[in-house]
Amino acid sequence: MLARLQRTPVVIAGAGFLVMMASGAIWGSFTLFLVAIEADTGWSKTSIAVGFTVFTFFGACTAPVTGWLTDRYGSQAVLAAMTLLFAAGIALAALSDQPAIFYLTFGVLGGFGSQCCGSYTLFTIAGNWFKRPATAMAVMDSGSGIGTLLSLPLLRLVIDATSWRTAYVVLALVVLAIVLPLTALFMRLHPPGQDPPAAKPGESARRSPLAAARAIAMTPTLRWLAAVHLLAPLTFHALGSHQIAYFQDIGIAPDLAVLLVASTGFTFFAGRLAFGALIDWRGILDAGVVTAIAAVVTLGFLLALPTAIDGWAPLAYPVLFALGYCATGILFTNAARQIIDPASFNAVFAGMRLLYGSGVALGPPVMAAMVEATGRYDIPFAIVGAVLVFHHAAFVTLARRRRRRGV
Repeated sequence: MLARLQRTPVVIAGAGFLVMMASGAIWGSFTLFLVAIEADTGWSKTSIAVGFTVFTFFGACTAPVTGWLTDRYGSQAVLAAMTLLFAAGIALAALSDQPAIFYLTFGVLGGFGSQCCGSYTLFTIAGNWFKRPATAMAVMDSGSGIGTLLSLPLLRLVIDATSWRTAYVVLALVVLAIVLPLTALFMRLHPPGQDPPAAKPGESARRSPLAAARAIAMTPTLRWLAAVHLLAPLTFHALGSHQIAYFQDIGIAPDLAVLLVASTGFTFFAGRLAFGALIDWRGILDAGVVTAIAAVVTLGFLLALPTAIDGWAPLAYPVLFALGYCATGILFTNAARQIIDPASFNAVFAGMRLLYGSGVALGPPVMAAMVEATGRYDIPFAIVGAVLVFHHAAFVTLARRRRRRGV
């Protein structure tokens, strides 16, 4: 029975969905922990955000190693081992009594293991198992939205009743209960009996992390794709990690602020499913244009929101935020699948994910530093908006060139 389930694509997709639910509970809840840790410890926003930076930076650095290890030993064993590291880091973070301890536990140890429920491996699995890979990626990745939707209200209750420390222990137990068995049993990189693509003559060396880095540095198309992988998550997480703090700063009640951010979990769930189907149907160019327009509109909405917080306007935020930001990972992964040689995909795409994780790491502290330096949010939002317009324009240009070449 178990062997049959391990060979069934819909079961693989369901397992990926549940793993990404746990991922959404971790990444989506940091905006809540930022406020709770600051109130409890008196640490500055910037010092707390640095913990998230360390976490995502070490997670990004393990992406090339993860790609190499999964090629050699299989994804199931590698992801299961990383799950144990991940849970240990989150649980030990509850003992932090100073920022340095938080950086070492949540940041370094948790970051090393974070690929266990990261989109890098799941997206690679989706590309190998399914004929409509973007839709499969969307199904898996949409689990993170549901994880955010369910976890934020529950974690808020745990924090209010006990502390943020207890909430981190709860998250560690969730990881052990959900992620560990699913990765160990179902996260196989290729269907049984299907070998990975054979390398082209002279291309086998690109399976190593260093060779993949050289390929990215020497190929213009890959360089632009790499720049987009760095800048897009930087802008998303600069905004996403400060959602609750921004809403409270402009006068929105704390309960409503948490509700608005939690609601993005459902809108991201629905949006990822829709964008996955759109990418498989129309391609990365049309989906990229829709995403670019929605992202710019969302940022403008945030800048105008202080003038309309007493009306119905705040309720539009979860929908706009999802339209602008829910499809980034799926969109870029499918662009990478079209551009990168299949035999080198695991290693080269791992390099892209390293840059993606670096952008995730930089976003929260960069925004925190700008807010604390200016004492306001509108100027930092405008700066983030300029970067956002640039990376969307670069991606749309890249996608248009790929379409002209018939890819």
